[in-house]
Amino acid sequence: MTDLKTLVQGIDAILFDMDGTLVNTEPLHAKAAVIILEEMGVKVDLMACIDQFYGMTDHIVLKTVCPQLTDAEIDKAIEQKNFQLIKLFKNLPEEEKEKYITPGLFPFLQYLNNQKIKCAVVSASEDIIVLETLRCFGIEKFVELQMGRNQTELTKPHPHPYLEAMTRLNVDSSKTIIFEDSPTGIKSGNAAKAQVYRITAFAHHGSSQTIEGDYTELLDFKNLG
Repeated sequence: MTDLKTLVQGIDAILFDMDGTLVNTEPLHAKAAVIILEEMGVKVDLMACIDQFYGMTDHIVLKTVCPQLTDAEIDKAIEQKNFQLIKLFKNLPEEEKEKYITPGLFPFLQYLNNQKIKCAVVSASEDIIVLETLRCFGIEKFVELQMGRNQTELTKPHPHPYLEAMTRLNVDSSKTIIFEDSPTGIKSGNAAKAQVYRITAFAHHGSSQTIEGDYTELLDFKNLG
């Protein structure tokens, strides 16, 4: 089992994906989308196909499961879905939040902060969702940089989001570790030339997606040695 303290020795920065890596928020995203789509007269069981689309942007998901919707309708649905998701966050009881958080996350983040290792979140979610998610689960105070998909022209699986994060943090890829969970995120991390670790605590074992690339699997963030 990998000792995280040993893993991060000599490392300047840790870049985290968010959904599925830090927090298992995908069921909440799906719930919010279903509510909005039903209001639009569209019934889709997103929970039944969540494994198929994890790590993908909302636009790709809705374009695939709701081909009858125009791009403008999809954009409107995503905007409304985000408002609904933020509402779900705000109404989420404190005692329920722990089940969404990857085990060992907060002790690991505190250790990284104590060691002066820079931490960033690089997500394919919109900026407002990154902000509200990190705020909801109390993660934002540990993170130096928050990046959503609005901050780069291209999103994952392109390397641009991670490369931009490293540029903003003034760190080199050789001293950067990326924690991901999805095939698109792993491709992005590999293309950015950083070390990539896949967190499997909330892994999608039934997914039809093939995970390719150079990465090491870790269950969670619990093994601090």
